Amino acid sequence: MSLDLLNDLVNKVKESEFVNNFIDELTDYLKNANEKGETQLNKEQNNNLDVYQQENCLYQVVDFSSNGVFLQNTNNDKIFEETNISQELLDKIGNDYILRYKDGKYIIEEELTDNFMNSMVGIQEYRKIKEEFEKGSNILEIDSNTKFNVDLRNSDYTILSYGKEKNTIEVPNALIPYFAVEGNVLKYDNGKFKK
Repeated sequence: MSLDLLNDLVNKVKESEFVNNFIDELTDYLKNANEKGETQLNKEQNNNLDVYQQENCLYQVVDFSSNGVFLQNTNNDKIFEETNISQELLDKIGNDYILRYKDGKYIIEEELTDNFMNSMVGIQEYRKIKEEFEKGSNILEIDSNTKFNVDLRNSDYTILSYGKEKNTIEVPNALIPYFAVEGNVLKYDNGKFKK
């Protein structure tokens, strides 16, 4: 009987060593995998910034973060967090400011920012413009999957074309995305034109 007890103790020690070795190996593996994952994540973030930071491109400040700002590319409407921005610039800007990425840094486009801010309308005025547009046009009768091409943009309105027959519709600029330019494609969704 004492021999059985001794064998049980030896087996438990072996199991314990096996379990301890397994835990040590697993811990080392997970540490290495975590370090590789962080390195890969950093590479992906840097690659993404290269995609987002396009030379001579305009960006709109969407919001502030604890590490920088959220910017929206005005060409493709993609939003990303920019952490590589000077504190001096952060102190000068606010939401909806327009920045240009040039020579590896962001600069404020003061005239564009002023023009953008001046083009904004209040909620009540926007609703009135939208209601008048919907009443005076056939926009609600057009299929919601229709793509509209920006054909002409002037100071008060934008002309959009759509369909095989190239029908046109005149839209007040208050209803068109500010950075839409001739050649852009828009959709009318839930009462708004979107890129």
